[in-house]
Amino acid sequence: MKKIKWIVVFCFVGLFISEAQAVWVWTPQTRRWVNPKYAAKDTPRAQMEWALTFFEGRDYARASKEFVRLVRSYPRSELAPEAQHLAGVSFELMGRAGAAFTAYKQVLEIYPFSARFKDSVEREFSIAEQFFSGKRLELLGPIKMPALDKAIEIYQHVVDHAPYGEYADKAQMRLGECYLRQYRYEEANRAFQRVVDEYPSSPLLEQAKFKVAFCARQLSLKPSYDQSATDEAIGWHEKFIASHPTSDLMPQAQESLKQLRTIKAEGLAKIAQFYEKQGNPASAAVYYRDIINQYSDTTLAPQAVAKMKEFEQRGIAKE
Repeated sequence: MKKIKWIVVFCFVGLFISEAQAVWVWTPQTRRWVNPKYAAKDTPRAQMEWALTFFEGRDYARASKEFVRLVRSYPRSELAPEAQHLAGVSFELMGRAGAAFTAYKQVLEIYPFSARFKDSVEREFSIAEQFFSGKRLELLGPIKMPALDKAIEIYQHVVDHAPYGEYADKAQMRLGECYLRQYRYEEANRAFQRVVDEYPSSPLLEQAKFKVAFCARQLSLKPSYDQSATDEAIGWHEKFIASHPTSDLMPQAQESLKQLRTIKAEGLAKIAQFYEKQGNPASAAVYYRDIINQYSDTTLAPQAVAKMKEFEQRGIAKE
């Protein structure tokens, strides 16, 4: 009985060893055991042709694995950037935009002089546009999340790695618009200003200037004693209106400037009221006079005129 048990054990071990020998092979090149089932073909060309059979057969999941296998096995091959790019295309065709970006990102960072560099930049920008337009980022299976932050990451990557390319000014402009959607006005302001400073021949220049003015306005909506932000916003709007008299954005710029001037007048009125409460009507009159002289088109002007008449009747703050 014991002999039979030992015979069974030896048979089992023998089968295991033979199976292991059939699966794992020692390769002198890598000095390690490799499972041929998961190994790349003997040459980059053979691996590319193998991957393309799955790609052309629309088995994009398997194609992506084989393209990635080529890059990992032959990272210095002239076919590596092509395989890396096609891995990204495969991920896109599977609806995995986040994974596709990761693939294209490697083309830009590892193979910046390859023929696929421009194509990968274009695909990155396209993916960012999808996230900007509301596409959700895949996490695990059906789990998805809003991806505006992902759009920011991709646009920034385009700007950083292709700053003089076809999509650089567009990506920089989109960065500002992403920040606007998140109410991050200071960062949006800097992003739009960078379009103005670094892409002066861009067709987006006029719009960028307007958005700089808009951000400045948003940063100065509440009147306060320190109105430097409001003054800056007014300056930007006046500069835009003077520089682009025929712009389609002119009505918005004029309306925004009108609101800013009202905010400025409200700030001056607030300071004047402060001095009145402190029993210093002469100082208050200085600010009411500024409203009359500089902001006569605002709703605060009639109130300032009435105050000045009151002061004059009391013999205060004559010119």
